[in-house]
Amino acid sequence: MFPVSSLDSHCQVVSDNALSNSSSCPSRRAQISEDDLFSTTDLNDEKLLQVFNAHGYTNLSRLSSRVFKAQHPSWGLVTIKSAQELKHRHFLKQEAEFLYSNTNFNTDSNKKDIWPNYCDYFSSHKSDCLVLSYMNGKTLLEIQAYSNIAECLPSRWLSALESTINQVHRLGFVHGDIKPSNIVFCPQGQAQLIDFGSVTNIGTEREQLRFDSYTPRYFRQNLVTSKLDDWFALAVTLEEFLDDAALPSRYQILLKQHR
Repeated sequence: MFPVSSLDSHCQVVSDNALSNSSSCPSRRAQISEDDLFSTTDLNDEKLLQVFNAHGYTNLSRLSSRVFKAQHPSWGLVTIKSAQELKHRHFLKQEAEFLYSNTNFNTDSNKKDIWPNYCDYFSSHKSDCLVLSYMNGKTLLEIQAYSNIAECLPSRWLSALESTINQVHRLGFVHGDIKPSNIVFCPQGQAQLIDFGSVTNIGTEREQLRFDSYTPRYFRQNLVTSKLDDWFALAVTLEEFLDDAALPSRYQILLKQHR
């Protein structure tokens, strides 16, 4: 179980019975707690800046309604993801558990990360927050804005992306939401995956999932999660960016078989 900071120097897991039972463990990070950290409906940047500045977060900027970018003295540039609704908290906790289990906390500075590193997780009465290392690059969706996508991507981008997906599968998981906005290419050409809120163990029956999360356009209708889910989603993604001649035949066949 990943650590969650609290005032009493113990880690407390999200208290909702639907998510988990509470437990305690030694706190690995600086303790952070606010009774009312923020409201997702009327939060303004000034209030958020005050809250996070008090705990060492500076240079705060909003990336989306529930995602923020900040600087921390220990972790450097970070992404902070927040959740308030039960379903969103479930997915946030699911992502935190995967990343905590697969983060090397003694990472070699020369190592190229292929997904965000876990930094911290903390809760208030109304919100949960997951702090991750910031992925410096552009998503495939952002790259799409260029007139010639081939010139904006590294020469071996597809091979690097397939290698990253294979690494998730070797760990026994399906990413579950492969799409252009969740694929990042760093300046060095490394392919990275973000947003692991939909991650599941390979072979999980979907009817057993408390909440099922996927993007319909990239979803393969099936009863059990499998590696094929990610490869089908990648095939749909590639079809959006490549013409028929450039789309590898293995993905053309996959689309014909599973659409």
